[in-house]
Amino acid sequence: MVPNIHLAVPPLPRGAMLLLLLLSCMVFSSLADSVPSFIKTPEDQTGISGGVASFVCQATGEPKPRITWMKKGKKVSSQRFEVIEFDDGSGSVLRIQPLRTHRDEAIYECTATNSAGEINTSAKLTVLEENQIPHGFPTINMGPQLKVVERGRTATLVCAAGGNPEPEITWFKDMLPVDVSNSNGRIKQFRSGGTPVRGALQIENSEESDQGKYECIAMSSAGTRYSAPANLYVRVRRVAPRFSIPPTNQEVMPGGSVNLTCVAVGSPMPYVKWMMGLVEMTKEEEMPMGRNVLEVNNIRESANYTCVAMSLLGMIEATAQVTVKALPKPPTSLTVTETTATSVTLTWDSGNPDPVSYYMIQYRAKASDNGYQEVEGVATTRYSIGGLSPYSEYEFRVMAVNNIGRGPPSDPVETRTGEQAPSSPPLHVQARMLSASTMLVQGYRVYYSSDQTAPLSAWQKHNTDDSRLTTISGLTPDITYSLRVLGFTSVGDGPPSDVLQVKTQQGVPAQPSSFEAEAELDTRIMLTWLWPVQDPITMYELQYWEAGTDNKIHVTFDPVGSHAVEGLKPDTLYLFSLAARSEMGLGVYTQPIEARTAQSTPSAPPQEVHLVSLTSTSLKVSWVAPPAASRHGAIVRYTVSYQALAGEDTERHEVTGIHADATSYVLDGLEKWTEYQVWVRAHTDVGPGPESAPVRIRTKEDVPGAPPRKLEVEVVNSTAIRVTWKPPLQMKQHGQIRGYQVIFSRLENGVPRGQPNIMDVVLPEEQWNIEESTEHEAIIGGLQSETTYSVTVAAYTTKGDGPRSKVKVITTTGAVPGKPTMMISTTMGNTALIQWQPPKEMVGELIGYQLRYKRIEEEIYTTRDLKKTDDHYTVTNLHKGASYVFRLSALNPAGIGEAYVKEISTPEDVPTGFPFNLQVTGLTTSSTQLTWEPPVLAERNGKIIYYVVVYRDINSQQNSTNRTVDTRMTIQGLKPDTTYDIRVQAFTNKGGGPLSPSIQSRTMSTSPAFATSFGVKAVMKTSVLLTWEVPENYKSQVPFKILYNQQSVEVQGNLKRKLITQLQPDTEYSFALTSRGNSAGGTQLQPDTEYSFALTSRGNSAGGLQQQVSIRTAPDLIKTKPVLYSQHQTSGGKLNINLPKVQSTTHIRWYYIVVVPVSQSTRQWKNPDEMDLDELLESGEGPVLRRRRRRHLEFSKPYIAAKLESLPATFTLGDEKRYNGFYNKPLSGHQEYLCFVLAALREEEQDSSDKYRTFSASPYSDPVQVMSGSVSPRLEQPEMLWVMGPVLAVLLIIVIVIAILLFKRKRASPLPKDDHSGGVKDSLLANSSDPVEMRRLNYQTPGPSSHRCPNTPRMREHPPIPVADLADHIERLKANDGLRFSQEYESIDPGQQFTWENSNMEVNKPKNRYANVIAYDHSRVVLTSVDGKSSCNHFRPLKAVD
Repeated sequence: MVPNIHLAVPPLPRGAMLLLLLLSCMVFSSLADSVPSFIKTPEDQTGISGGVASFVCQATGEPKPRITWMKKGKKVSSQRFEVIEFDDGSGSVLRIQPLRTHRDEAIYECTATNSAGEINTSAKLTVLEENQIPHGFPTINMGPQLKVVERGRTATLVCAAGGNPEPEITWFKDMLPVDVSNSNGRIKQFRSGGTPVRGALQIENSEESDQGKYECIAMSSAGTRYSAPANLYVRVRRVAPRFSIPPTNQEVMPGGSVNLTCVAVGSPMPYVKWMMGLVEMTKEEEMPMGRNVLEVNNIRESANYTCVAMSLLGMIEATAQVTVKALPKPPTSLTVTETTATSVTLTWDSGNPDPVSYYMIQYRAKASDNGYQEVEGVATTRYSIGGLSPYSEYEFRVMAVNNIGRGPPSDPVETRTGEQAPSSPPLHVQARMLSASTMLVQGYRVYYSSDQTAPLSAWQKHNTDDSRLTTISGLTPDITYSLRVLGFTSVGDGPPSDVLQVKTQQGVPAQPSSFEAEAELDTRIMLTWLWPVQDPITMYELQYWEAGTDNKIHVTFDPVGSHAVEGLKPDTLYLFSLAARSEMGLGVYTQPIEARTAQSTPSAPPQEVHLVSLTSTSLKVSWVAPPAASRHGAIVRYTVSYQALAGEDTERHEVTGIHADATSYVLDGLEKWTEYQVWVRAHTDVGPGPESAPVRIRTKEDVPGAPPRKLEVEVVNSTAIRVTWKPPLQMKQHGQIRGYQVIFSRLENGVPRGQPNIMDVVLPEEQWNIEESTEHEAIIGGLQSETTYSVTVAAYTTKGDGPRSKVKVITTTGAVPGKPTMMISTTMGNTALIQWQPPKEMVGELIGYQLRYKRIEEEIYTTRDLKKTDDHYTVTNLHKGASYVFRLSALNPAGIGEAYVKEISTPEDVPTGFPFNLQVTGLTTSSTQLTWEPPVLAERNGKIIYYVVVYRDINSQQNSTNRTVDTRMTIQGLKPDTTYDIRVQAFTNKGGGPLSPSIQSRTMSTSPAFATSFGVKAVMKTSVLLTWEVPENYKSQVPFKILYNQQSVEVQGNLKRKLITQLQPDTEYSFALTSRGNSAGGTQLQPDTEYSFALTSRGNSAGGLQQQVSIRTAPDLIKTKPVLYSQHQTSGGKLNINLPKVQSTTHIRWYYIVVVPVSQSTRQWKNPDEMDLDELLESGEGPVLRRRRRRHLEFSKPYIAAKLESLPATFTLGDEKRYNGFYNKPLSGHQEYLCFVLAALREEEQDSSDKYRTFSASPYSDPVQVMSGSVSPRLEQPEMLWVMGPVLAVLLIIVIVIAILLFKRKRASPLPKDDHSGGVKDSLLANSSDPVEMRRLNYQTPGPSSHRCPNTPRMREHPPIPVADLADHIERLKANDGLRFSQEYESIDPGQQFTWENSNMEVNKPKNRYANVIAYDHSRVVLTSVDGKSSCNHFRPLKAVD
């Protein structure tokens, strides 16, 4: 509570009170008033004549100050001057429009005045004419445009400006500045980003107050420019309320519940409430918008509920009726009013006060155990039920049905139907002869006659009593009688039975009765009949034939009651006739009966399938029905299948349910300009027939569906730009792109001016089907300098042009100079003098020249920048006999001008260089194949018109020559096993140049082959396994050599197989086996590539070709690697892996899953192609017992886990199952594994003598390992003996061999005699103690001896040279500029360490001949002491001692 406070003060005199009141007013007045202060002051501006200028002035104070504007001391007043007040009264804007150059240039003063004081401020306005606008003055490149936006949506007004310095962009609305800070973030201005984003104004959740006229102002220190104004309209939707989901009537059971839903829409959204009569069911404060659901429970009586929707634009209502329903009562007074033999008429009373929906009648035959039959939907209280059996008792009852359900039945009534003549003939009529003139017949009234063609009334009649059997006597023997039997009642006769024929001959069977046929299958019909009464039947005879033919087929079979006729045609009508035979004779055949076999599927496809392209998205398919003999039934429908061969959707689609009478169908919604293949098949009721052969056609062309891609524009010069682009994506081209339209327009303030210009770029016919990555280019010339252009490109087909690409905006540079005048004169000294004069069309200041020149064959120009005062330049070091192009351009501040282009040719001369890289690429016993490269470009001195190859036997001084225009030649007619010296010389029109350095080549020997059966064992995508056999008498230690594609690989002489790796996939290779040759490095082999291989034995410096094979490496079919399926499933010795997908399975016969345990030996294989797959396959396919014995030895070796016909998506490693003979053994938990998929290809088109297997392998998987606790490899106890025994034996043998070698090395015993070395070598081995000589003869260098010469011969390959061969040997070493001398030097292994203790002694160091060369102890003699002097004083080199 607020306390009441009472102040007790003495009363004051009246005068004192007035004085006090006056003083208080003065105090409060002085406290409330304040002097104005400026919030925003006007700023100096520089405008353009005819433009706009605005000065903003805002002030605060108490009371609120009044703003006035003054010009030169006078209040502004003019039609061009307008003062716009701020809505809050805080200030105003002085707007001047249009500006006048001299009249408006002044200082404008803003004055803020209130009762407390006055303040003022001023700003200067400068107005420039168009010709006075300085460089860098702001420009509006793209101004705001008219925009209409719906309230609540986002509106963006774009503004792009340029200038130097870059101008600041602000916005005005209705000539007042836009205050972004007071919009709570709803209005934003972008301050960063590229044009036109920077400076754009974005208004989110737009309101009606945002509507107005907007201007964009670009302001910098150079001046201010206004854009053209643009209106923003905010559209407000106003829609009266309406019901989108009105309430609906409901019916419920007593005590039930219901939900009444009502939904109303409008703008603004209406409120929705419920009312029951005058009672409001929805509280006003809880009234929802749009949707209201009323839940009504425990309903006991019917009522009306009203939904009311209201908004500012009106009120609407809708009513729903809720009705309480109950089951109807049973009808009363059910009476039978009329009866016939097959119908009963009933009448009844409703018995219900409320209307019912309908009545239901239930009835049943009293003699039947079945339930009631029902008649629903009876709308009246009288109804006739037909289809009853004559003379039968029935029970009837009626029940009423309403919306709730079915009520209880009425009391039943019973009645009997009336009599009727039989409606069907007697069944199972049979007859047999008791004697030659008496027959026994089963029936009621019997008609019989010997003349079947007579009318029934002329037949004799025989009535029976109640018995169904009767005898007819007095018949004529040995003739055939026809019988018919009928039943009758008091009302009348029934229809007669079918004719039954009987021979009046005792013992002959009667005609089979009830003979029926029924189709069971499309090729089988089942026949059934009744056996004749007590007739001794021995067999049946059947006749059947196809309707419309006379070709009857006779069949006999044992007496049975049915027979199946097989091998019939589908959907064919057949006739059947049956007779019984006894020992007394053949009975009468039945009348023919008909039956049609069941339908089958068509055995032939629709015929004459044709396609017609109607439009770019539709095809018409037409066909002819299958031949009648192949339909096997009535064609009920057709199915058309179609599939695109390329494009976005390559799935197969089917159109089903095409009418049987149709002979064509139109496929719609197809992809444009896409090739389709179409199949048609016919259907019977049984199923579809075969498909027709696929027919292909392409949909018609259409305009491109997408614009060209990657449009780029760059400035060439002041009047030209370069436009580049790429075609639309292939699936969007919709036809053959015949050309492009380059559309460009000049822009002013971001708005196009004038009509757009179109450049038509027509493609030649060979470019109509180019790749989508091809880049096109167009140069647009004749443009204006320093002008902005917009550029867009559209592709077109024969149907028209497609959509245009996004616009690119570019500004040309300033005008550049024209072409200078140039003159070139050449001299004999490989120089050219260039003289020129300045351009006649010189724009701007000349700052220099640029000279560019090159040989026509070259791509890169040599560039020289020259001064503006230069008028000549001398180019030196030009090549002789060459054509040059010179380009001279002038430069100004805007850039490089157009070039003056001129070509010159220097005089030819003889070449000053020789051909290089001369090498031997092929050998036979009588020919050598050579290749070389032309002299270097600078030394050709003209066009090389031919080459001369000079060659001679090294033992002869006579040269031979051959002439060719190519850089290759094969020299024929040479002597076998002979070394030739070869050189090459190049010629121009002026003569020949110098000879190249010589090389030596030795032709093949005619000696017998050193190896046989050279062939291919296995081929992979980057490797091949070669094998051969070596004769028993061939024991050379000289390595073999395999030659292929100008490469070579060395193989040790005792080997019989070699895996060549690093080949190229899917490439042809030829391999040759030779006994002699040079060594060279191998290159990486590629998949699916043909290679030729040769094998040589490197005994001499040149090789002899012996055997050759050719293969093609496997294609790279499996490009991805296996991947671990789930890390959580790597347990129990098992791993689940996802297998890669195979690109094509056409040529694949088997798939192998290969597991590689990671070990030191397997890490050397970078990919599966480096493995010996033949050994892998042989080890996997060996006997099971042998594999078990060595399982422990092979645990770290790769193995095949499975052999599969098809590759599944996933596979489990280590599941201990067998797959086509390969055991998938469990994995070890402490071992890492790699795995890959190996595809064995089918052997196609291989010569029978060159059979080999081809494989394509996937990459290795990542290393995988099962989790701990997994299965480890187990060895049974008996297998341990097989393990430990061989291991211990091998270790013992190794120890013995090492001991023997050490003992022999210690005694310096000579090596065993080599079968391929002469006695000279044995003598040296036996007597030499020189460690260098011992090392040269005995030490086998394990690998390349130098990184610079990776294939130099090893030391073992340099035996002593006989004196008679020394001259030839030295000539060979001198070949190729002493290359073999260098190789022999490099072959000296620096790894052997020798001692130099004596030469390192201080007393002997001065005696060394060279201070920087070490004197080894084995190359010096240590003299013994003489007269007590030290031996070191007599230290001498070996060669100084005689």
